[in-house]
Amino acid sequence: MDNPFYVVYAAKQLGDVYGGNLAAYVPFKRVLSASMRARWVTDFTEPAYSNSYPFDIGFIYSEDLAGLAIYAEITPLDINRNPLPSGVRTINLLNEDSSFLLNQDGSRLVIYRQPEPSQPITLPVAEYIGLNRLLINIPFTNQVYYFNLVLKYNNAEGVHTITQTQTIRIDNAVDDQSVYLRWIGLTGCWNYYRFIYNQEVTLDVQNAVIVKNYVQDWAVQDSIEEVISKSAGQKMKVMAEDLSVADIKGLQSLKYSPKLQMLVSKSPVQWQTVVLNTATFAEYETRNGQAPFSVTFNLPSLNIQTQ
Repeated sequence: MDNPFYVVYAAKQLGDVYGGNLAAYVPFKRVLSASMRARWVTDFTEPAYSNSYPFDIGFIYSEDLAGLAIYAEITPLDINRNPLPSGVRTINLLNEDSSFLLNQDGSRLVIYRQPEPSQPITLPVAEYIGLNRLLINIPFTNQVYYFNLVLKYNNAEGVHTITQTQTIRIDNAVDDQSVYLRWIGLTGCWNYYRFIYNQEVTLDVQNAVIVKNYVQDWAVQDSIEEVISKSAGQKMKVMAEDLSVADIKGLQSLKYSPKLQMLVSKSPVQWQTVVLNTATFAEYETRNGQAPFSVTFNLPSLNIQTQ
């Protein structure tokens, strides 16, 4: 195919470069400058990663990379965004069942953490063209505040970088009854965010169906009205204080995403779909660099007894 194209569930916006297509996210073996390397598919400028929570980031695997031993390189950074002495980690693409890729089953690609080697490990990568998700599951220490993520390949000419460097922030906040959400953003991939501290849960009971009884004996009748049925459901309000404008802009897609899920179990990982309440939201003030953030969503309705 002379002019390959990719179809993903992405909503383009006015002013998007390349005529509104996904050219900015498509990787190639060689580019003219570092600024032309492929972007990672995320709505955040700096996504937030939390230890022990499921997290992935999207990327496009193009036909131009077929036959190359692609690997992901992670560089831990300190609070000043300088590389830590522990050095670079390399992780390689495996199948969802943790077997090495043999180009036989065409399954989606996920990432598995390898022991920390002195040199990057290169393994065959299945030629699965299209949008993929890079799973990251590394227990970073408290000294790590950020990490840089890139995709690379090696050949006789040396090491080649095929994506832009994506900085990801480590969320080191105490895990105390956190609410962890994921949603499909404008670019078609999942975004993740953890709300900490204290979230508000309310119970909404409504739509009571009431019938009036015919009173035959006023002395023994126990009521004039009977409740036949009700509907009820819980709502949760998640809040965060002093968020940067960049984080708030990344979280905006949560409010109009068609798919929003809340983590209800880490082991095994289990998500529950929730519905966000529609409203007019106060986002931030342009003169301030930080602002609070809150949204309310409906948890699944309760199945109530009727009579």
